[in-house]
Amino acid sequence: MIVKRIATTIILAFFIAMSWSLSAVEFWQDDLSMAKTTESSRLKIEALKPSDAAEIYTSYMDSQPWLYEQLGWSWPSSKTSEEQNGSMIQHLLKQMKEKTAFSFVVIDKQSKQIVGMVYFAPVASDRASGAALDTSNFQAEITWWLGQDAVANSLHNDLFALTTDWLRSSWPWSQVLFPVSDSNHSALAVLENSAARKVATNRDTQEVFYSYTLARK
Repeated sequence: MIVKRIATTIILAFFIAMSWSLSAVEFWQDDLSMAKTTESSRLKIEALKPSDAAEIYTSYMDSQPWLYEQLGWSWPSSKTSEEQNGSMIQHLLKQMKEKTAFSFVVIDKQSKQIVGMVYFAPVASDRASGAALDTSNFQAEITWWLGQDAVANSLHNDLFALTTDWLRSSWPWSQVLFPVSDSNHSALAVLENSAARKVATNRDTQEVFYSYTLARK
């Protein structure tokens, strides 16, 4: 029981850290409204719901060893339980209710299954530590994960295109940050072949940072 509580605390600490901000006022204002869904021919992104918890757990645990190596988040652990997953989902839902961060599921329209998630959060307060990065230039940071089969089917390319189009058309930010582990080869390949610009690296955390300007259409 003690081990489970410690593991749950670690998981929640990770997702809390994703939402800490140097300038949260720039991230969200009370008069803004959250966009809840968008879709392409292959994917649908929609706001996280409590009923998604079980399917999300299955999705990431099916790719657990691969995701753990790729993401560099020290997550998901092979010991992550459904109970811990439930606590994580409740925390993400609380953030959405308070509008301190936003979480979305990624659905493969062909299989109709959840294959990943996308997170919009304030820029984490420790991003500037160990990297020559001016975090004041960014209003939000964007992270995501996709299961191994989804990446094998090149859905990471579709996800990036869909996400950036959505950010440009329906969200208030002009400049966002993409922090990516240097072991996340699929994400790095997408970013390198996009309009994103590499702006910094952190050798201590083994992260690469990309700036993306959301020029309005």
